Amino acid sequence: MIVSLTHEHDLDGLGSQAIIQRYFTLKAEIQSGEINYFFADYTDFVEKIKSILKKESVPSQLIISDMGFNDSFKEVFPLFGEAKSKGCTICWFDHHIVDPSIKGEIKNLISIYINDPKRCAAEIVKEHYLRDDQVASKIADFARDTDFRTDQHKQASDIQSIIGFNRGAQNDQNKHEIVRLLSLGDFDNPWFTEQLSILNKWLEEESASSLNRSIVLPVEFFGDVIVSWAKIGGGRITRILKQKYTNAKAFIGIDTRNNDIIIYSDFINCREFARNFDGGGHNERAGFKYSPIFKRTNILNDAFIETIKENILKQA
Repeated sequence: MIVSLTHEHDLDGLGSQAIIQRYFTLKAEIQSGEINYFFADYTDFVEKIKSILKKESVPSQLIISDMGFNDSFKEVFPLFGEAKSKGCTICWFDHHIVDPSIKGEIKNLISIYINDPKRCAAEIVKEHYLRDDQVASKIADFARDTDFRTDQHKQASDIQSIIGFNRGAQNDQNKHEIVRLLSLGDFDNPWFTEQLSILNKWLEEESASSLNRSIVLPVEFFGDVIVSWAKIGGGRITRILKQKYTNAKAFIGIDTRNNDIIIYSDFINCREFARNFDGGGHNERAGFKYSPIFKRTNILNDAFIETIKENILKQA
């Protein structure tokens, strides 16, 4: 059995998985049901790895894509070693910034570890599995467009919106469908159109809510930090806030569906900021958790506000 575990939040993660699915389908190396697809983020990656590897029988291959790294991931390092000794080939394709010492440790534990911050994960996966395949190349282009925010392909943006709409385990079936359609190169399938029609009203309502709830946090010696929340991805919230508050220095978006938090800023190292909360990501954008965020409905916890300000100043 082969297992693919990818980042559930964006087109780069699901696109990577679609390329992997396409590769095995084209090579006809597996029978139906012999490959399982899982979705995770930095908050439940350890739990997902344990569920996959902490068994008497391990998969023949485990392929991880676009997961990033935070310090809690070290907990599964022994499982990597045990699985490898049982014959499991582990491959990890990523583009998030990881400390060189950690990169070296991961490389020693698994079979293949490729991490290149200059490319998105789907581009790395495409180069490894299907370098000259046109469908894989288009998936990788779309993933780069959304992950690096170049915004050249509306279709890519639409698919990213559909993925954001389908976050959470309750929507895994829809994420599987996204991966399947992408792997086939069926980018214009009516299913995508149906999903867009459902989510457009939801996006408008939640985007408006995020603007209405936005709070300005003045941070001395730094500038304004804008915080808001809604039932949409934190990354989308930060983009909405940035369009309105053009002079602010940092933006924080809280996805209240699962209390994931995204920070975006061109003025601090967001990855280092997030690491203070056992999170991680990119220099300009990173994710983390905090509890409790709210002291009551739609009222931020004072301790959360002060902690944000303190850690902003540490990075400023």
